[in-house]
Amino acid sequence: MTTAFFLVGASELKVSYLKGKVEFADPELRGQNAISTVEINASVPPKMIIATAVGSRTEIIDTENQIIWRLGNLSAARWLNPNKCWVHSGSLLCSTNKDNRIIINTTKSNAIIEGPGTFIIEATSNGGFKFIPLESNGFIKTQKGGKKEVKGGRMILVLNDPSNFGDAYDIDLMLMLKSSRLLNSFPTQLERFKQIGISLYVQQMKLRGKYDALIGDATTNENLQLWKFGKKTGVEPSTSQSPESKKGFFKSFFGKE
Repeated sequence: MTTAFFLVGASELKVSYLKGKVEFADPELRGQNAISTVEINASVPPKMIIATAVGSRTEIIDTENQIIWRLGNLSAARWLNPNKCWVHSGSLLCSTNKDNRIIINTTKSNAIIEGPGTFIIEATSNGGFKFIPLESNGFIKTQKGGKKEVKGGRMILVLNDPSNFGDAYDIDLMLMLKSSRLLNSFPTQLERFKQIGISLYVQQMKLRGKYDALIGDATTNENLQLWKFGKKTGVEPSTSQSPESKKGFFKSFFGKE
């Protein structure tokens, strides 16, 4: 196995953080020659697939376009260019400060996300993906589904080829923020952390409801898994917190009162 290190240009993607085992795979080669170890400060060539092992993750930065990418545990992705990512499996976070045009492809589906924002992509078994916006000021487009405004906390399924939109679901942003390692298992705080906090605050004020489920995989276009939580599991819905504990959590976004 070799170690990969590439000179980084101004418009290239640069590995800024990694934990665990993260490797490049060259689809044009075979055997051990196709695999190389990812190092800090390496650039990500367009032809390379980058994959993470169990318990591993990495952060990749496009400084010129102000985009932060995070690849989660047991995930594989390939950047065809700094704004276009193909996700084979697993989960991916993208956070962009600029009015960028981000293209996401999976094995059977694709979509275009326009505008600044922070969102998570989770590949599903049916070849589509879950689009989970944490905060945004933009739109998502598919070939057959048209154009939709992106709303923080409103998850949308992207299905089929040519792609269309499946069902949409409101998710508990508080629970997502506390449970997602793409958000809380990296040493550097996202630049758009305050915007995520505002999105969370707006959801809490609007809904004041009680979520008690996490959304799992989509194994078919008609089937979506829901994981139920409650007292018997030892996991309480996040909105059952006391006002004092919520207040303390929001302070992490907005600083001192």
